[in-house]
Amino acid sequence: MEKINVAIIGSGFIAEHHCHAYNLLPNVEIIGISSLEEDKAKELMNKYNISGKLVKNYEDLLKIDCEAISVCVPNFLHKKITIDVLNSGKHAFVEKPLAKTVSEAADMLEAEKTSNCKIFYCENNMYAPSFRKVKEILEEGALGQIYMGRGKEQHSGPHSAWFYKQKEAGGGALLDLGIHDIACLVWYLDCDVKEVFCQIKTIIPDREKFGNCEVEDNAVGVLYFENDAQVIIEESWTAPSGYDMRFELYGTEGQVKVAPTFSNLMSVYSETGYGYAVEKARTTKGWTFPVPAESWSFGYPQEIAHFIDCIINNKEPLTNGKFSQKILTVVETMYRSSKTNKIEEVLYE
Repeated sequence: MEKINVAIIGSGFIAEHHCHAYNLLPNVEIIGISSLEEDKAKELMNKYNISGKLVKNYEDLLKIDCEAISVCVPNFLHKKITIDVLNSGKHAFVEKPLAKTVSEAADMLEAEKTSNCKIFYCENNMYAPSFRKVKEILEEGALGQIYMGRGKEQHSGPHSAWFYKQKEAGGGALLDLGIHDIACLVWYLDCDVKEVFCQIKTIIPDREKFGNCEVEDNAVGVLYFENDAQVIIEESWTAPSGYDMRFELYGTEGQVKVAPTFSNLMSVYSETGYGYAVEKARTTKGWTFPVPAESWSFGYPQEIAHFIDCIINNKEPLTNGKFSQKILTVVETMYRSSKTNKIEEVLYE
């Protein structure tokens, strides 16, 4: 079994998912982490028995001999760091969104072309077991022609201040959550989005310790697909009940509903509360719906395992840089629609 060395830039919530996923693979070793928050990085290294280097400057990490680096940093750093990773001769596992804008994404794809390395786009929902089962059902033709649907993601809001700043994040709930739904829906329907309509709002502008919310915390949109399907997406950072995501798809021969969160797989009632239920849940008092093996249920280990297999066997990933740019183009068009208050055509590069 070929051994693969990897490194991670970042030490926050998503970096932990990458650490966990890498640790499950016997032929993968994390040989370095770069983070400006040294204490958080040390916690990850202790928790996952990482014996590699800890460096503050990510450019020092680029000098380490490894095959791939996970880019787990805020949106505004994606472009520069990803290009630097590629130019150092390493593959880049880039968290969503690929970049703040389509223009930035184009620069990253250009660097990919000249580097002889690949961008692996981290869209974990497309690797989640429940969502992949939906794809299998659709491929078997069980639902007939899909003509309508709904995608939804909501929680109470991110836990880092940069998410709420336009310059650093590039967008709010639509870019953060909607990009998941759009990617899955394009994958499910196996065709592109032709036109979009979108409305956005900021419901809670004061985010207390995180400061003022400069981006939308709610978005509703309609995706008009090339096969004439119409699908509504709803994205929210103002739902105080923990992470909730789901899809409903309606076809001429059937329908499917899937929700790995707030499902009846497990339900708990507690008057005192307990440790952890699901991402973004502020309390575990009262009725809660814990997600067992959350990282696995949300597709993170499967995603990383797929990427490693692609490196070893020189295969094209399910979610590559070009795919991520396409999804970002849909999001950018939705923002344009929110300003014009009109249906807008999606113009791909």
